[in-house]
Amino acid sequence: MIALLSPSKNLHNEPLEAHRTSLPRFPEESSQLIKTLSKFKPADIRDLMHVNEKIALLNYNRYHTYHWPHTPEDATAAIYTFRGEVYLGFEAGTMTKAQVERADKHVRILSGLYGLLRPLDLMQPYRLEMGTNLKVGRKKDLYSFWGDKITQLLNEDIAETKSKVIINLASQEYMNVIDRTKLIVPVVDIQFLEDRDGKLKFLSYNAKRSRGWMARYIVDEKIKTVSALKGFNLHGYGFREDLSDTDKLVFVR
Repeated sequence: MIALLSPSKNLHNEPLEAHRTSLPRFPEESSQLIKTLSKFKPADIRDLMHVNEKIALLNYNRYHTYHWPHTPEDATAAIYTFRGEVYLGFEAGTMTKAQVERADKHVRILSGLYGLLRPLDLMQPYRLEMGTNLKVGRKKDLYSFWGDKITQLLNEDIAETKSKVIINLASQEYMNVIDRTKLIVPVVDIQFLEDRDGKLKFLSYNAKRSRGWMARYIVDEKIKTVSALKGFNLHGYGFREDLSDTDKLVFVR
C-alpha cells in the first residue's frame, strides 16, 4: 500500500536532521521549473501565485539560491520540512528510524516542483502549488508540464513495493496530476466528515490533520489492505460502511 499526500505551503524554519537522505528523482524537470521561475520578478511572482509582497520576495530569493545537486548541508528531508496541518498530524518528529524507513517506502508526497517525493528525499524551501498557471516552454501549466511522468514513477514505486492499492490522502488539486487510468493498481479515496447535530459536514481544516493521522496509522500499524484500514478509529473517527464503497472509504466523528 502506498499513501499519497499533498505538500504544504508552510515549512519548518529548522527541520530535524534525518538519519539518512536520498535525492529527488526528477532533477532535470525541477531545474527547468526553477529556470523558468528565476526569470520572474517579485511582482510577477506575487501576481502568479496570488501572494503578498513579502512571500513573493521570499520565493524570488529561493528560486535564485536553488541549486543541484542537493546535499544535507543545503537541503532537508521532505518529511521533516513540510509543516502544514497534514504534517502536524503525521508527527514525523516522533518516529523511530524503523518507522521513518517504513514511511519512506509507503508514503509519497506530490509536489509542483519535485513531482513525487519520498519522505527522505532532500528538498530546498520552495513554493509552487500544482494548480499554478505557470507556462513552461510550450506547456501551458504544471499539469501539462508533468504529463504522465509522475504517474509512471508512481507505478515503478508500486511495483517495487508490491503494493496492491493507492490510498489517496492528497487534495484534488494534486491528484489531478495523476492519470488513474494508467496506474497499475486501484486508487481508494479517503473522506473525513464531521457530524454536526446530525448533519455531516466536510471541514477542510480538520480533514488535513486527519489525513496526516491516517498516513501515520498506515505506517505504525503496517497496514497492507483496504480492509485493515477500516479499523482506523483515532481522534474520534469511525468507519462508515453505509457511506463507503469500493473506491471510497468514509470516516465520521
